[in-house]
Amino acid sequence: MDKLHLSYEDFGAVGDGKHDDFDAIIACHEEANRTGKPVKTNDNATYYIGGKDATAVIKTDVDFGKSKFIIDDRNLERITSYVFTVDSDFETYKIELSPISKGQKKIDIPHEGNLFVKIYDDTTKIFIRKGLNMNNGTSKVDIFVLDEDGNVYPSIDWDYPVITRAEARRIDDEPITIKGGIFTTIANQAESFYNYHQRGFNIKRAHVTMCDFEHYVEGELDHGAPYHGFIRTHLAVDVTIRDAIITPRFIYQTASKIPGRSVAMGSYDLSFWSSIDVRCINVKQTVDITDTRYWGIYTSNFCKNLLLENCVFSRFDAHQGVTNATIRNCTLGHQHIQLIGHGEFLIENSTIISNGSNFIYLRCDYGSIWDGNITIRNCKYKTNSKTVRIIGENNVGDHDYGYRCVMGNNITVDGFELLCGADRPKDDLTFSILSNANGANPEMPYAYNTPTTLTLSNVTAENGKEYAISQAPQNFKNLTVNGVKM
Repeated sequence: MDKLHLSYEDFGAVGDGKHDDFDAIIACHEEANRTGKPVKTNDNATYYIGGKDATAVIKTDVDFGKSKFIIDDRNLERITSYVFTVDSDFETYKIELSPISKGQKKIDIPHEGNLFVKIYDDTTKIFIRKGLNMNNGTSKVDIFVLDEDGNVYPSIDWDYPVITRAEARRIDDEPITIKGGIFTTIANQAESFYNYHQRGFNIKRAHVTMCDFEHYVEGELDHGAPYHGFIRTHLAVDVTIRDAIITPRFIYQTASKIPGRSVAMGSYDLSFWSSIDVRCINVKQTVDITDTRYWGIYTSNFCKNLLLENCVFSRFDAHQGVTNATIRNCTLGHQHIQLIGHGEFLIENSTIISNGSNFIYLRCDYGSIWDGNITIRNCKYKTNSKTVRIIGENNVGDHDYGYRCVMGNNITVDGFELLCGADRPKDDLTFSILSNANGANPEMPYAYNTPTTLTLSNVTAENGKEYAISQAPQNFKNLTVNGVKM
């Protein structure tokens, strides 16, 4: 076995689409990791992967080429066993840190190389969710890279007078590329409740590119459990997903936290968790982005510096917060943009096609917070809704989310066209830049905070309808619009 690359057939894979080749796949990657050799698969093979509780660990380059993979999720020994984990040789370890301030630029601790750091304050809860999926929040957390000189990247979002625990792992220097492959998931047939399946790829290291692949889903029934994602990142840095085709999942209902009410469960093909610098470039979904039978294909939690470029997705979602995100040259669908977080949000040269009311919706279940700046440049919104807001929210000021909630500090809209139908009567449409911000009443216990500045240019509706700043301008007393106080 002295050739330049390894193959699954070297370890007994049959590749006929019927024989379970998972043991051979696992063994091949174990040897590749030991020897540092890349893996290349047979273009003519179809590898069947059953429900065994096991994971193939990838630490070297992989060329799946035109090989096909059948991932059968109908009879799993454990629903949280990823098929592949893209991992590092470096282990996570505990570190001791002094109190840290929001925006702190430097941390002086002894270490080698660049570190991925995650810190926790378990005494403080944030993202205290409201609504059908209400909860008691999560511990205050932050992630950042600490370089060899102690510089912090990106910025730290919160003050940490108390750090109850901190973890670090050295960042890999060498990149990994995983390319090719045609993957088909045979969907689970489990009961419809929050029993998330974790199958596919789990990327847990730095400097990973996954490209030129396709993922399809077959066998969905009128019931099933949701998925975390065919591709998931976790504690990862510098990950690029590009030139790919992916598939959304059916929407299933389950009981909510409010008795007698049901709730639609989120189910994803791309899911990014506690990761920095994650990019999706030229990735498209197989299903019409306006087909409401399918959930939004993309979600993120606790991430920093996300990019979507030249993508066609049913939505972009920052679930429990993102710090800095860019959407460029994209087309998004029926679940549009659902956003909460910090820093700079930019969307440019993009179109949303939806029957909803909001071009950007600041998620109400987490307080409709964007603590930073929002820039919209040369975008279009196609909708049949009678009420349209470029930025929508719903925070009535009666709930403690664990943080100060703000609609955005500085908002810029430079080129926006509402595609509402040129023949549509003007009196059939209400068109506003901002929603009503009813929670801005200072008498409310957790009053919502409105923006400081709003800069507008080239904002039009296809039928000539003029926009209002808001249908409730009395709630924006501190807002300056194009240099003029409201």
